Amino acid sequence: MAHIAPHQPCLTRHAVILAAGESTRTRPLTLHRPKPLIPLLGRPLLAHILDTLVGLVERVTLVVGYRAEMVEATFGRAYRGIALRYARQEVMNGTAGALLAAGPIDEPFLLLYGDNLVAHEDIVEVCRARYSVAGLRVADARSFGVLEIVGGTVHRIVEKPANPPPDALANAGVYHFDGAVFPLLERIAPSPRGELELTDLVGALAVEQPVRAHICTGHWIPVGTPWEALTAAQFLLAQRGAEQVWRHPEARVEPGARIIGPAALDAGCVVRTGAIVAASVLGAGAIVGPGARVSHSWLDDGAHVGAGASLEARVFEEAQPVAETRGILSRTQLTTRGAVLARGVSVPDGAAIAPGSIIRA
Repeated sequence: MAHIAPHQPCLTRHAVILAAGESTRTRPLTLHRPKPLIPLLGRPLLAHILDTLVGLVERVTLVVGYRAEMVEATFGRAYRGIALRYARQEVMNGTAGALLAAGPIDEPFLLLYGDNLVAHEDIVEVCRARYSVAGLRVADARSFGVLEIVGGTVHRIVEKPANPPPDALANAGVYHFDGAVFPLLERIAPSPRGELELTDLVGALAVEQPVRAHICTGHWIPVGTPWEALTAAQFLLAQRGAEQVWRHPEARVEPGARIIGPAALDAGCVVRTGAIVAASVLGAGAIVGPGARVSHSWLDDGAHVGAGASLEARVFEEAQPVAETRGILSRTQLTTRGAVLARGVSVPDGAAIAPGSIIRA
């Protein structure tokens, strides 16, 4: 791989975060909000991503589209000392199209996706070469883009190969580019699914310049489904050590109720007497009735679980978790599912909801 000094500092001061898509796969959590605003421990998903850039970059360009005004209203023009600029992707024409919407940029920049929690140290390492892509070791790379390494550098990214090599590196969605990539973007043709793909940009770039592969050593948590949002919340809670319950000051737990971590209770939540909430997320204003049981579930804002109702969970052995938590969460935790309730959904008193259910209305 391309030589890089082990202690070379990251001098890049600009990052681009792609956060424009509607994200139908995360419904119902994105029916009323864009994905960057999915709440994790009382703060938006995007805030946790921006946190990893604090002290590293000075400027972030946020590429927004779906419900863009909500993102702009939430974050404004600065976040913890980072200046924020917004670029609108008017046509949802792929990840490379999103980067085009952010341009032109005439300096080195980091590029991240707005739905992945990644480790600060891996972002820094990607920054150490002029052109670089993060790769992740995964158990089954068939559902990923896979970095094809030739002569020690990235040759191209192969999408969802049927037979990836056992040492395959999945594309982790963290890149380091500079302004020279924008002319290449203009030459990319739409993929078979009709979109402009960043994977094609990497292949075009590799023809002209060496592209380094950095192998991630930290966590990588994608948020592409409601279950992965639950995983992200559980991961953030587990990082707190022994204290694995986050409770908003305006959440209320009545005497005789039990909260078993990892669990998060947002503003206005009420957990009634005798109820048990385990490894779950309760959105703002959610109510768990007396004697109800809620396990490994996500209750969006205003959802209501009636008295004696049950949202039990089970392990889905067939599920293939893609999150890399570096042992913070076990495979059992990653594959245990209860229910997801959309905003305002009510479960009647005494009802039993089957594990793995997603209830939209």
